[in-house]
Amino acid sequence: MSARLLATFCLLSGLVALSPVRAASSQDQTLAVYLRTGGNQPAAPLEQMKRELASLMHEAGFHVEWRSLDSEQRDSTDAAYLAVLELNGTCGLSAGNSPASAPPSTPNSLATTSVSDGQVLPFSKVNCAVVTKIVAPALLHEAGAQRDFLYGRAVARIVAHELYHVLLKTADHAHTGIARSCFTADDLLTGRFEFEGATLARLRTESAVASEEATDR
Repeated sequence: MSARLLATFCLLSGLVALSPVRAASSQDQTLAVYLRTGGNQPAAPLEQMKRELASLMHEAGFHVEWRSLDSEQRDSTDAAYLAVLELNGTCGLSAGNSPASAPPSTPNSLATTSVSDGQVLPFSKVNCAVVTKIVAPALLHEAGAQRDFLYGRAVARIVAHELYHVLLKTADHAHTGIARSCFTADDLLTGRFEFEGATLARLRTESAVASEEATDR
């Protein structure tokens, strides 16, 4: 039987600010993310998403390497961890544009990760129509660069949530932080929103075990 883990939206509101970027460590385990965008995503929010995700996953002990599924050529990799990420809808917001309508069947589903027979699979999708519906009220009147930054950072937080499920092969959630079961608009847009301590410890342990196994080979 197959199913989906859902990153959902909690019906609350929030505001915005900035977060720092950290350099990758040589001790980080490589996580290759195969990305499918449909080839039509706005470039600026996408780059901001990658930048913020690199920071979040570095804190957890992982270095993200991106691969494209939008072309026929497939890059090979010897990464310790693999994930496939699909961005559905337009993952960005133009000034003055009204948010796109979210699919009525999944009104609160920000993202999903596949589960089959109780096993978490490395296949995730982000529903950008829902993301836009949530963040648009706060971002419509922001300057272009700031709007792209905040939108991309919001998507990165959602992606990090799905990667938490993939890396730890768990359907469980934390009570706080990025691994919590649902997000508020404030979670997506506030200046600092990360994995809480216990979740970071689990992710870092996973990274450390993989490093030790690679050393022993």
